[in-house]
Amino acid sequence: MEFKEMKEFQLFTEMLSRCYPMMEMTENEDIKEATKHRERMNQYETVSHFGYYDEENLKSGYIHYMFPMNVYGQTLPSTGVGTLAVDLPYKKQGIAKKMIKHAIEKSKNEGFALIQLYPFRPDFYRKMGFGFGPQLNVFRISPYQVPYYLEAEAVVPLGENDTEEIKRCYHNWAEDTHGACDKQDYEFRHIGFTHTHTVGYRVNGQLQGYVVYEMKHQHDFTHELKILDWFANTNAAIQAFLNFLHQQKDQVSTIIFPTFDDDFAFLLNDPRHDANRLIHRIYHQTHERGTGLMYRILNVPLFMEYIRDYSFGSQTVAINFEVTDSLMDKQETYAYQFKHGRPERQEEPLSHGVTLSLAIADLSSLLMGCITLQKLLAYNKAEASGSEDEIKKAINLFKEPNKPVSWTFF
Repeated sequence: MEFKEMKEFQLFTEMLSRCYPMMEMTENEDIKEATKHRERMNQYETVSHFGYYDEENLKSGYIHYMFPMNVYGQTLPSTGVGTLAVDLPYKKQGIAKKMIKHAIEKSKNEGFALIQLYPFRPDFYRKMGFGFGPQLNVFRISPYQVPYYLEAEAVVPLGENDTEEIKRCYHNWAEDTHGACDKQDYEFRHIGFTHTHTVGYRVNGQLQGYVVYEMKHQHDFTHELKILDWFANTNAAIQAFLNFLHQQKDQVSTIIFPTFDDDFAFLLNDPRHDANRLIHRIYHQTHERGTGLMYRILNVPLFMEYIRDYSFGSQTVAINFEVTDSLMDKQETYAYQFKHGRPERQEEPLSHGVTLSLAIADLSSLLMGCITLQKLLAYNKAEASGSEDEIKKAINLFKEPNKPVSWTFF
């Protein structure tokens, strides 16, 4: 049995139709079209397909992506694992674990510092060393709950002919956003779909933001408006888009608004969820919250080298990271002297400062800014040894994380 890069995609597509019924590939035409899509995707240098074969018998497969990624203002090369599937007769044979190890080793050997994925089972991938990423909030509100700004300018409709301008606008946003990945051309294809619509905001002919949405009929003359993409590079763009949503009140009953902004409720006139229910005593439900994207640092020294100019805080403290990687059956120590928050690697473990013992999954979440050290210690996900004063410095170093934001789906 061996891993091979796929050249033919019929077997993989048929396997996906069995493993993922939600893809709704129930007819031969569906499978043919999906196979053609895989062939088109495989033409991108950043996308490749790998299968686990017993001779010519495909048992499982996954899609390997490469993403330039903004990590604290630096461009860091990362990879992604997508559409991982084990054919139904071969489940519970450890094949999924083998595929993840293959993806990790391939990415690490090729010099990538981080790998990411969207989990079908977060608990499974956490055992594989992937730490939880940012939490997504989804609000369900009416247009009446959205504020209206008298001085805001109107939005303009955009279409497929504006795709290049939309790409530039996205890249401007990504350059300023920790966690954002560079989008490939295929990720903008939804601009031209018949069921999606796009509006933008321009200043002096320059696009400052855009929103992609779809409308779904509910009943009579009422509709549900679902935000798919929302990128605003100025406050004026935000206000223009909010006015656009508010103005749909004669036709739209519900707006579905996904956001990584934990303070979004403060923007709304009334933040209550459209279910209009109490969740605890006199606390009104405002939104739903979910976990998705997960990170795993592949090479800690390489990752830290990329972000050596970033300051986690104002503290000066020495930290030995004792990192356990159960998937690779390894435990390694990485020593860093943080000077005013900036990491400097030390060749040998330090005899002073703090020693932090934690799993690679939790270190990945910590260094990506998804959780504070104080919470990891409180939740017994990390252990700290050293003087009380030095431990306090380490806690303060990671006290105000810059949380990542990513709208790349794969």
